[in-house]
Amino acid sequence: MKQTTHSKKAVPRYYFSTMIAYFFIILLIFHARDFINAVRTDKYSYELKYQSVETTENGQDIWQLFRNGEYFADVNPNDYALLSSSGTTDLKYCAIMYEARNLAYSAILTAMIVLVLLIAESSKHHTPFTRKNAKRIKVIGYLQFSLAIVPGLIEFILKSAKFEYIYLHPRIESLYMLVIGFVILMIGRIFTQGVSLQEENDLIA
Repeated sequence: MKQTTHSKKAVPRYYFSTMIAYFFIILLIFHARDFINAVRTDKYSYELKYQSVETTENGQDIWQLFRNGEYFADVNPNDYALLSSSGTTDLKYCAIMYEARNLAYSAILTAMIVLVLLIAESSKHHTPFTRKNAKRIKVIGYLQFSLAIVPGLIEFILKSAKFEYIYLHPRIESLYMLVIGFVILMIGRIFTQGVSLQEENDLIA
């Protein structure tokens, strides 16, 4: 009876984990598609407009980017008004930077989720205290660090390659991500020590 109950609980947990994995993989695919579309779209297809929001009645105006006459995204005008050495701006290039940043975020997040699910899967029938899982936790910590650094670094490199003035506003979220990454690495270190203690106990037994 206990085995049956455990199996019934394991099935919904398996489907939930699978749904999470598929969600992030689909998100990654969509961001990859958006990045490719931004690269392939003609640069004259982009237009920046300052107009009122249709969903409000208080006259709120915001900057919006349009591609091929269709709404693309709400944008920060400082990011889309940068000038190159020739004194011209490039809305397409700015859109590529936007999509590259999103793609980097989703790729790193997907890798982290896959590692978490691998740890959960390996712990279903065996002890989670294995050296392989300890390495996975450390990799998750390093990925968390990269989540705080890589997207902003990509944006900085792309801006430096094209524009004279580089506008980068610091994000407090990046500091939080670095702290979380440090915590995960510490957990990985403790996990490794736990594995070593377990191996010593197994030898004694």
